Amino acid sequence: MIQKIANLLERQSQRTLVAFCLLATIVLGALDAYTGVEIHFLLLYLIPVFVASWFVSRKIGLYVAIIASIVWFGADSLSGRSYSSAWIAYWNLLMRSTVFVIFAITQAQLRARMIELAHLASRDFLTGLPNGHAFYDLVAKEMERAFGLQPMTLACIDVTGFKWVNHRFGYPAGDQMMCTIAHAIRQNVPRPDLVGRLGGTSFAVLLPNMASETAHEILQQLQGVLQEERRKYAHPLTFFISAVACNRAPKTVAQLIHEAEVQMTRIKGINKDSLQIASVDEVSVLN
Repeated sequence: MIQKIANLLERQSQRTLVAFCLLATIVLGALDAYTGVEIHFLLLYLIPVFVASWFVSRKIGLYVAIIASIVWFGADSLSGRSYSSAWIAYWNLLMRSTVFVIFAITQAQLRARMIELAHLASRDFLTGLPNGHAFYDLVAKEMERAFGLQPMTLACIDVTGFKWVNHRFGYPAGDQMMCTIAHAIRQNVPRPDLVGRLGGTSFAVLLPNMASETAHEILQQLQGVLQEERRKYAHPLTFFISAVACNRAPKTVAQLIHEAEVQMTRIKGINKDSLQIASVDEVSVLN
């Protein structure tokens, strides 16, 4: 239930969330004033403060916290609550404002920390690309958007020769070359956000809404760029590109990945740069 509510709030615009927080605060204030001194709504005031801080921003959360404190103060005054001294009401206002503000700040910081950790968990530590799990999620979302009606091409890129580079120049040189390749791939595909590192020396690229002919042109250009990087560094690397093109987006990511991996196993026996694109029904080799 809580997860469903969180997902619903995530889908709302910031303007809608701010309007909800302000309306909820005003309604709570009206209830607080109507019920008088017998019922307290302290914890309920924290709900709009939490929503603003967590789902909008820290700044908006602070604004809502201050507004909630003022609304509570007005409701407290209208309810007829009396104090032995006038300054007590203002002291309570200060204390409640402090609690609301601290709550807003801590929730915003917690949210930012969780986003940071989620980002780190989904990224390859060396290249900064989405890791295998994150890439699968990206592909699944693109398939969902396509509704199975648009063409889609997935390409796996495997590189051999890093063992020689690491032994000859050291592992830092190998890591640098890995980052260079990752950067080259991202810079030469239409959607840099749909490039991932599956692990080891394997990368993957998703080309949504793209049939085999157009995908082949892009991958051929990418192959040329990678070969140019190899010449620049004079490293004996070999690039294998295995792509699967579908006239319509398949239902599962596993189907695309499996087809590309089976094809990759076959073309890696060639021992030279290779580019192969396969459709769901037929396979054509393009070198």
